[in-house]
Amino acid sequence: MLSSRPAGGSATDDHRLVRLAGLALPAAVWVLGIFSPPREGLSLDYVATFTALLIALVLVDQTAPREPSPPWRRLLWLGAELVLCWLVVRVHGTLIRPALIYLLPASRALLIFGERPGLALSLAVWLAYGLNVALDAWPDRLGEYFPNYLSFFLAPYVVAVVLTLATVRQAADRRRVQALYDELRGAHEQLQALHRQVRAAAVAEERNRLAREIHDSLAHYLTVINVQLEAAEKLGPAQRDRSLDAVRRARRLTLESLREVRRSVAALRAATLEELSLPRAIDKLADEFRASTGIAVELRLAAADDLPLAPEAALALYRAAQEGLTNVQRHARAATVCLSLAAHNGSVELSLQDDGIGPPEANGAGERGFGLLGLRERVELLGGRLSFGRAPSGGSRLAVVVPAGGSR
Repeated sequence: MLSSRPAGGSATDDHRLVRLAGLALPAAVWVLGIFSPPREGLSLDYVATFTALLIALVLVDQTAPREPSPPWRRLLWLGAELVLCWLVVRVHGTLIRPALIYLLPASRALLIFGERPGLALSLAVWLAYGLNVALDAWPDRLGEYFPNYLSFFLAPYVVAVVLTLATVRQAADRRRVQALYDELRGAHEQLQALHRQVRAAAVAEERNRLAREIHDSLAHYLTVINVQLEAAEKLGPAQRDRSLDAVRRARRLTLESLREVRRSVAALRAATLEELSLPRAIDKLADEFRASTGIAVELRLAAADDLPLAPEAALALYRAAQEGLTNVQRHARAATVCLSLAAHNGSVELSLQDDGIGPPEANGAGERGFGLLGLRERVELLGGRLSFGRAPSGGSRLAVVVPAGGSR
């Protein structure tokens, strides 16, 4: 799990160092100005004025504006610092030790204006110091003082600018890292939300698959078992042999249903289903249906027993045959069913047509029950298609086409 902050120093640490530097430099200049007083020596007025100017400079420096404050406000602040620096130098009366106070606005220009404009303004601070030297040495000592004092200030000025520039770039890099970290954390949260959605969709899909398995296996057998038990009940004692035969058939179908449940449970545990010989399985299914219901089943199995068919495709076609026969028994009032299986162009087609009353006119698609809906979902997951409706010759027709290789 991502932590709340990336590793490394914080912006607060940078601000603390800047503020400490803004205190240390005026303090150092104050010490130099007191222990190296002007030619006139120390006086109470000098100490009070010199100290007051440095305190005012510290107060102004500690309230430095930051981006995105208006540029005019930052320029006004920088001008105020330059005026105070000039006054500090004028009060001391020399251009050597107190001139170090100009390092403060030189570094602050980089901090409050950014790298490129800050470098230009920092150079302007150095030129302001040069103007200070020129005004002090004008006109008789200009040639003597001006080059020496400018070169004296150049080395600490370069060091201060380089160190401040490094701090500015480090802060910019830290902001970029923080922005990338925030973006990564947002992407991580989106990925977690997507994972939850995918997991919920997988659970829903598995529930739908279980519902289809239960309906397509148990519902078929329970329907036929119910027909057999109803027949045995109606025959009565006078036709005991036929009643026993119906009960035995119902018992056999109960065992088949139990095996089907075990096969479904095994399918939940295993990665693949047991391969089926589809033509033989459909032939057996038709025999049981014929014996249980008395409805004639005409088989047209053009596909060979060794048809290369993916297990999920074979199971889908088998369930389609089960569902179709179950619907004929429940709704069609048919006397004959034609069940065909054919393979062509990499696909396998199963069709089931009866001579019954057909689907209701108000709903020619005939998909009112869960069985056909679940069967359609199963087929479409394999990349196949299902159609159900009224046959041209009357009755109903169910057709299912799936790729021989299964899902695609």
